[in-house]
Parts: sequence; structure tokens; C-alpha cells
Amino acid sequence: MKRTMLLAPLVFLGLAASLHAAEIIKESELKPGMKGYGLTVFSGYQVERFEVELIDIVPKMLPNSDVILVRCSGAGLEKSKVIAGMSGSPVYFNGKLAGAIAYAWPFSLDPIAGVTPIESMLAALKAPPKTVASLSAVRTESKFPEYGLKPVGAAITVSGLSSALMPEARAILESLDLGPVMSGGGKIESAEPRPPFQSGSAIAVDLVRGDLVISAVGTATLVEGNTVLAFGHPFFNAGAVSMPMSAAKVHTIISSSAISFKMASAAGDLGTLNLDSEVGIGGRIGLKPNTIPVQIRVSNQSLGSDKTYHYEIADHPLLSPKIVQLCLYESLQDGGAISDRAMVDLDMEMKLEGYSDPIKYQDLFALPGGSFSNEYLAPIFIFAGNPFSKVKISDLKFNLQVRPGWDIAEIRSLWANKTEVSPGDTVIIGVRLRKYQGEEVEKQILFQVPDDAKRMVMLKIMAGDQMPLDIAPPESVSDLIEAFKKLPSPKWLVVQYLKPGLAMDYAGERLKSLPPSAQVILAGKSDTKAKRAPDFAYTSYEMPYLIKGGAMLQLRIKPEVRR
Repeated sequence: MKRTMLLAPLVFLGLAASLHAAEIIKESELKPGMKGYGLTVFSGYQVERFEVELIDIVPKMLPNSDVILVRCSGAGLEKSKVIAGMSGSPVYFNGKLAGAIAYAWPFSLDPIAGVTPIESMLAALKAPPKTVASLSAVRTESKFPEYGLKPVGAAITVSGLSSALMPEARAILESLDLGPVMSGGGKIESAEPRPPFQSGSAIAVDLVRGDLVISAVGTATLVEGNTVLAFGHPFFNAGAVSMPMSAAKVHTIISSSAISFKMASAAGDLGTLNLDSEVGIGGRIGLKPNTIPVQIRVSNQSLGSDKTYHYEIADHPLLSPKIVQLCLYESLQDGGAISDRAMVDLDMEMKLEGYSDPIKYQDLFALPGGSFSNEYLAPIFIFAGNPFSKVKISDLKFNLQVRPGWDIAEIRSLWANKTEVSPGDTVIIGVRLRKYQGEEVEKQILFQVPDDAKRMVMLKIMAGDQMPLDIAPPESVSDLIEAFKKLPSPKWLVVQYLKPGLAMDYAGERLKSLPPSAQVILAGKSDTKAKRAPDFAYTSYEMPYLIKGGAMLQLRIKPEVRR
């Protein structure tokens, strides 16, 4: 893994070196009032010209770059203003490349754009790539309009998603501030004729392909050989990446008072985006990207249907789980699972590159119509965001069994045949559960009072999904894999008992029933990882319901026993 990262700067230096033939104009040569032109696609695949006039250069308007201000005209831009999807459109003065259309002002009355200088874009190729830090999960809303400089943004096209899920898609995708999200056409697979891919052509970064297609469509700034520069602003600003690139077709321009956008579709595999910097993206034509194959099977008992869906997702540690979430929702929606209350039995198998054992995860969910939960994807979020080492998901399979109604039972109360006990006694405990829209049922369990019980025995009756894992905190990806093998079932009714002594977490292992002398020795070593932990004992009972709720029961040890 480290050797691969050491090679990454050399890859990007190679991208920069391959662009030596581009004739560029330096910022020092630019003067206000200069006339030039830009290139982009307004319809189909044809690159068209629009006019620009240089207004001024704003120094350090971006953290590491100046911004060239231009006024655009022609090709209907007086009406539409700057268009989402124009990001990356090359701008030329004196026939030389000056930079890429990248920024605009929402609600602007004039077609004024911010251009990222090509010198800054080329410099980014020579800089060591950084690793991804985080993606914003929440978009802050303001009651005031945004007047600041913003990326023109890509046009985010979504195809194959049910209309009922578009709000969910927008919530996920717009929180990342990639650009306006709209329904669009699916990927164009037909071999319709199109001109050679060139500077000014429409380019798409594919977030997912297959039964669902989501693409971010912008414009190529510079194409030389098999090297592409585009956008002029960051996609995620994630540094070294590997995401699918496609050519794109523009169907039409939709004008808007906020920001106009290109309605477009991805059209034919192009290569791999492998650099995502503050001043643009870069990639290789013909290079195969890293993607995650996802298969989701939905068997619906009510409809008697059994469908399998296939997706190919961009491999991005923070984005991929969000896209899998949409694929899962769409599969359930198309499989008829979310129109009414239903139970979903989930079996998931995830393979990690370099690890022989697949991660297997089983769960049971009550799915109300139109409501969703990230709990389905807990393993993906946990492994993708683990703090130990970077992992690559090489394969992901879901098997979802859907049946009508809610098989849910909530723990309402407890009773015991006695609450004053002696060590070794057997206590009959009745757990009363209320079924959803049904009668109350009772589960009787037997609890043997431990021989070392003193003063009080506290019992907690809970659902399996509330049961803490009785393991030491994981310290590696391998530990995480082992932890998933021990996950409780949400159909379990669990009895938890806190034992008098303490357990000890040491070097990734939970050590129990240690004599006090051993605990003192381990905890007393300042250079060890030993930590004391509560020593819980658990007994579980399989139930035919999804268990909710919990209750406590207190047993007192008889006074004569304490003496």
C-alpha cells in the first residue's frame, strides 16, 4: 500500500510531462479588455465556440491560485448566463490556453465567470497527491442568498432512479455540493457516431453505472494524447483517486434564474480520473478504473417476484457507502418493498482485497413505506471509515427477502417467581412482549443465580441489537472482521448480567475471570495496553420477531447468605 502511494506523485508528474505540447499564455501576459474565446458543448457532441472578454485578474481569490474574471457572450449565454456543466471549458487569448471556466455567482444577471489559470492546473499535477479527509454530510442552509464565488459545478444526472427517491438522491448528492441534481438519460451504449474527444468536449465522471446511472458532467479543458484535464475546480478535492470517466452527450440547455445547467448523459467509457485537486481534475484515457461490483437480489413474497440488480460503483472511501445506499433503496423500491410496511431479512457478503475471509452480515429490518435507514450499510461505513488501514471493497452482494407486515414485538414488562434468592437458585422470569397490532405474548426463561453473587443481581433484558459486543475494542482490520462474526441477531431476546469482578482488555483480547493479582500486574504496567472493562455474562434466546425495547430486574441475595 505504501509503495503504491510513493508511486502516485510520479504518475501525476507523468501527466504533467505529457502536456508539454500545450501552448499556454501566462497570467503576466493577460490584460483587462483582451478579447478571446472559449470552447464547450451546448448540444450533442459538437464543440462550439463562445466569446470572452477579460475583465481583470483577482489575486489569491482561491487558496493557492488567482482567478481570471471574464465576461462571456454568444451561444445564448446572454440569456442562460454561466451554465453548470461548463466547468472546465477552455478559455483562449491570442490563440493560447489561459485556463478553464470554473466559478460563477448564483443569481448573477451577467454571464461573468471565474477562470482557473492553466498554470495553476498544471502545477497541481506536479504536487504530491493528498489523501481524502472527509466529505461534508450536512449542507448548511441560510435564509440569505449566497452571493459568494462558487464552483460552476458539474451537471449531476441521475437515471434509473424512481421518482419517489429523487428527494433522497438530492439530499445525498447536493450535500456534497457537486452541482445541480436532475433526472437525466441513462448511459448511451449505442455506437452512435461522435467526433474525436478533444479540448472542449463534454466529459462525465461516473459515480455509478448499471441499473442506476449517476454522472457528473463537465468539460475537458485540455486533451493531449491519453491525458485529460477538466473542471478547473475540485470534484471532492480528494487527491489521489480512481474513478470512471466517460464521454458525454448534451441533450439541451435548461435556463434558470439560479444557475442554468446542461441536461446530459454519459456516453461511452473513456478512462480513469486519478487526480482530484483544488484547481481541477486529471485523468488517463484508456486506463481501467477501480470500481466496486454490487449485486442486490430482492425476493418479494407478496408479489412473488425475484429480481437481481447489478451496479458498478466508483471506488471512493467516503462516497461509495452513500452511493450503495441509493442502489439499495432503488432495488427495494423497484422490487415493491417500500410501498407498505414490510419485514426485510438481509444477508450481506462483502469481500476486501487482501483478506481471505469475506465479511458476512445478517440483519432484520422493519421497513415502513418511504422511510430509510443507514443501518443497512453499517459494515460498509465501518470498514470504509476504519482508522486502522485503507481497505478496498472488491465485491459486495446483498440478498433481501421481503415479506408483508411487521413481525415486531416490544418488551413491555417482566415478572419473576421470586426476587429474594440465594446463589445457585433457579429463577423463572417471564418476559411480556406486545406484538405490533397484535396480542401480548410471554416468554419464560430460566436464570441461575451465579455462585459468586453478592448483595444484588442486576439483570437487563434487551433486544439483540442493543447487546454490546463482549470483546476488546478492535485494533486492526482483522479484529473488525472477527468482531462481525460475533454480532448478535436482532431477533434475540438477551439477558445481561454484570458479574462482581472485572474483565481486562489487553492487546486486543478480552481476558475474563482473572484473579485480582493478575489484574493488578497488568493494569500496573505503564507500557501496556491493559484496560479494565465490566465483566458481563449474556444468555440469548431466538425469537420469531424483531425485538424492541428492554427492561430491568433486580434480585436480592438473602441476608443470611451475605454474612
